[in-house]
Amino acid sequence: MSHPARPTDPTSRQDFWEGVHDTKDVDAVSWWQSVPELSLSLVEQAKVETDDPIIDVGAGWSTLVDHLVARQYRDLTAVDLSTTALGTVRSRLGPAGEHVIFQMADVLDLRPNRRYTLWHDRAVYHFLIEPDERADYFASLERCLHPGGRVIVATFGPDGPTTCSGLPIVRYTHRELAAEFPSYELIATSGEDHVTPWGSTQQFTAVLLRRPD
Repeated sequence: MSHPARPTDPTSRQDFWEGVHDTKDVDAVSWWQSVPELSLSLVEQAKVETDDPIIDVGAGWSTLVDHLVARQYRDLTAVDLSTTALGTVRSRLGPAGEHVIFQMADVLDLRPNRRYTLWHDRAVYHFLIEPDERADYFASLERCLHPGGRVIVATFGPDGPTTCSGLPIVRYTHRELAAEFPSYELIATSGEDHVTPWGSTQQFTAVLLRRPD
């Protein structure tokens, strides 16, 4: 199915998400959470050390890095297409976030000069409605993650919305989401009914996976 307004290349994706972050308040986007309890719970279950490298892709305005900094995690990288969003988080953290790396990059084409122990993605993967986009995402993941590394991915669940920010998305059950990462071991499943700033509810599905050694 064709979606004429849907951004399908790196430039249009960056323009789209810069537009979202330029025109809305931090707490006026549907995904806003002051405390990302689902993500924090899965990070804890991933059993990574506080000096292990962690990458949060599609970080946006998320407070996950704030909470991880507060929990003494020392090697954090936040990736997003929006420099506006990353700049807001950098300012919000202030001196406490001096060791956080903020990187403007496209998750579909990450080519890092290092690898990470934990990959975190809340609400990026469900935007990838085309098989080639999901293949590019998986290739980025494989380039970024250490063998034996952990992966957290959260998407809208089967009863969640069918669009986000005006864009079509793909909804997943736990089984379907885990199957997107062949050969990865499923460690845990989770989810939440996320309440948006305006009081509606969005069902999220989440999985914690382990990359083979």
